[in-house]
Amino acid sequence: MTSPKIIAARAVSPVHGRLAIFGMAVAVAISIDLHLRLSSQVSPIWQTLSEYVYGYLSPGSTAAPLFGAMCLALGFGSLALLGGIAKAHRSGYESVLVLLGVWCAGLFVLALVPVDPEGQARSLAGQIHNYAALTAFLALPAAAWVLTRPGRARCPWEPRRTTIRRLSVASFAAVVIVLGGFVWTMLTGPSHQEVTLGLFERLLFAVDLTLLATMVRPLLSHR
Repeated sequence: MTSPKIIAARAVSPVHGRLAIFGMAVAVAISIDLHLRLSSQVSPIWQTLSEYVYGYLSPGSTAAPLFGAMCLALGFGSLALLGGIAKAHRSGYESVLVLLGVWCAGLFVLALVPVDPEGQARSLAGQIHNYAALTAFLALPAAAWVLTRPGRARCPWEPRRTTIRRLSVASFAAVVIVLGGFVWTMLTGPSHQEVTLGLFERLLFAVDLTLLATMVRPLLSHR
């Protein structure tokens, strides 16, 4: 008969956990670098993170590759988390893996497809970018919520269930505010922008990073 300790240990996957933390750390480092170096070009209050692609690090050198690297680092870190959860071999986690897969795919799309420049007509690429962002930022908190669904025996994420669910609710709330701000701006025009989209999107980014770190923790627990 398999002991509870052995069952619980199946969630431990240090390699996946460390890769996830590394990817997240790289993404945070790049984000800080972008904010510091482009502080005079991109407003962290009014402009979104995606608009860093149109900033210039030096004459003739845009920040687009750096922004893409940030999204890819977070995407591969999240993919490592997905692998760690899959390695736990828990029944009922299939939907969690699908939702995390959607989150990762969304990040990869954001890295490759740029947002439309501010004030310009909306293009197909820009629409793909926007929908990928919305889908990804909805999929992550949904995955976290399902991961901590009540009734799962000896779930390694159970000790952090309350924290994960609170962060999920905060993430959903931030998405609703950002989405509402985008809709308002589309209806009234940029000159009537009332919601500080950049600030709330950065808040969403911080909440989701905290959520991911909380989800990674059981992968690093000692056996």
